[in-house]
Amino acid sequence: MRLLVVEDEPQLRRELVALFERHGYLVDAVETVFDAVEHGMSMAYDCIVLDYMLPDGDGIEALTQLREAGCPTPVLMLTVKNDPKDRVFGLNKGADDYLGKPFHPDELLARIGALVRRTPSLSDEEALTYGKATLRTKSRSLEYEGKTLELTSKEFALMEALMRHKHQLMTRDQLIAKVWGPDAEVADSALDTYIYFLRRKCANIGWKNAIVTVRGRGYALQPEGE
Repeated sequence: MRLLVVEDEPQLRRELVALFERHGYLVDAVETVFDAVEHGMSMAYDCIVLDYMLPDGDGIEALTQLREAGCPTPVLMLTVKNDPKDRVFGLNKGADDYLGKPFHPDELLARIGALVRRTPSLSDEEALTYGKATLRTKSRSLEYEGKTLELTSKEFALMEALMRHKHQLMTRDQLIAKVWGPDAEVADSALDTYIYFLRRKCANIGWKNAIVTVRGRGYALQPEGE
């Protein structure tokens, strides 16, 4: 299970990440509205834990943008704004649950567990499709015109990011954040190497020039029909 934690207070952010990781979750942590929306729409999370007050706005802004963009991921608001009117407002804006600070860790874990259990996991969805290509998220394989390609974990994460943004350019920084994590220190050459491997594998099953380089900006999938 993968969680996105959006919290601007450094100590609490570290404590939340440590708590969730101890209980077997994979965790990404960010601290702004911009990053919350960027990450929320870029990867498949099973739940988003969202603070209300953030340095570049508030969590409701992030929640509104995610819902308007069609993001179905369950969101738990975790905030000191715990008046009944605040809870009602947050729930009416698209939050799935609301927990005030201070909170008990066991209650937070139980609430997240309940949200995850009643929501189909995005990471278990049947497939992502683009033209003649199908990415199977359960088997981590790529199919093209009847041929199947097994992908390594990073190759899969790279193709998943591109297919989730199939009509958009992905910058180098965005792809590195999605594949290695938002705080990872990764040489540009590492991304280039995986792009090369993935292109070569795609070509071997007939999908030639699958990934297009936009010089000085990043990468995108080959436009459909080309």
